[in-house]
Amino acid sequence: MKKQLLSAALMLLGVVALSPSVDAKSTMDSTLSLEWMNTDVSTLETNARQAFAKDGKFYLQNKATSKIEVWDGTGKLSEIASGGGTNITTDDAGNIIVRLGTFNTNYVNTRNEMRIISADGTKTVDLPLSGIPANRADFWGHVKGNVLDATTGGMLYMGVTWYPNIVEIPIINGAQDVTNTYTYHYTSPFGISGNITTTTLMSAWNGDEHLSVLSPYITKTNCNSIEQLGLDTDGNWVHKGFYITPRHNGCSGYTLFTMGGQRFIVYSTGSNNADGFSIAKVAVKDSSKFEDTDENYRVGTKYAETGDDGKVTYANNAFYGNHFSAETISDTEAYIYQYFPKGYIAKYKFTYKNSGVKAVKSTPDYKVIGRNGEITVTGANGNIEVYTIGGALISTGAASVNCAPGLYIVKVNGQATKVVVK
Repeated sequence: MKKQLLSAALMLLGVVALSPSVDAKSTMDSTLSLEWMNTDVSTLETNARQAFAKDGKFYLQNKATSKIEVWDGTGKLSEIASGGGTNITTDDAGNIIVRLGTFNTNYVNTRNEMRIISADGTKTVDLPLSGIPANRADFWGHVKGNVLDATTGGMLYMGVTWYPNIVEIPIINGAQDVTNTYTYHYTSPFGISGNITTTTLMSAWNGDEHLSVLSPYITKTNCNSIEQLGLDTDGNWVHKGFYITPRHNGCSGYTLFTMGGQRFIVYSTGSNNADGFSIAKVAVKDSSKFEDTDENYRVGTKYAETGDDGKVTYANNAFYGNHFSAETISDTEAYIYQYFPKGYIAKYKFTYKNSGVKAVKSTPDYKVIGRNGEITVTGANGNIEVYTIGGALISTGAASVNCAPGLYIVKVNGQATKVVVK
């Protein structure tokens, strides 16, 4: 059964009014409207566990058929050859990154584990991954940069099941930079011994010098804990704080986007791991606990689908998540795409004008760029220092530094950024 639902809800701009707009069984705050919903994907639940969307189309990785299924509101449009993994994501340039390998995996340089499909669909690159601890990783988060770029490339992050580690994988010109692939020990802010679960997402974006991690320690925090990690003075990823995510539940899935100069985060909300989601202004605090003032940051909620009896239609789907993509279309509007594997794909319009609580700035104004034999810093005001990964200072005050290939730490007024030089 397909739903083609056009919202006639009145768009109220500014602070959210909690009187919802309703389309059939889809209920949401007035800053959101449903463009369309397609429930035909529900049968793919087990085999297509992750998807992302762009330009009005969803890309679902079906591990059973080794195909990426391309869908929109009218149905399945086409298929793209892939592999038997569950992971699929995209980078800042719109390139598709999909898992070819199956679980459990020993990463070796003799077997292709990943496929990259260029944003325009004209180029496909298969590559092995090596120098990574053996592990299972069901989902990948957003990938920073452009993995097909020959100069700066991109950076994929993933966890290691049963080990508290974060793996940093540079991909330049469609190939893994094995020399500069690193594994970091992940220290739980909750003091719990455990692992990065198979549903954990780790995401990074261009222009954001932080790494975002959906905490796997659900039993302690009910997963109200999307962490912001930053680099310490030695260039290691360390806990910096928690994104403010009112009503967050234990499902996997979140994304960040910028609209009208304001940063927003989309994340899963609702009881019983249902299919609702919320949008909040990006802000970070020290505690993962919910406080009444947190609600001030929430600017929109789509509530879980319900039946005629008022009960939640989709439940108990924590393993397969609740996946989101966002696409800014103006200073006040963005499309939000949702893939809920147990039920549907859907496209929403988010309309909002900046007002009310001012969010905490989370991105720097400057950019650090690694080139062939050179590091360039643009837009920086203040002190610039460049260090080797071993901690040796090689430059002070220069916005352009010639250096040998490798991994470097650049500090601007004490804020550390990691960069790869080819």
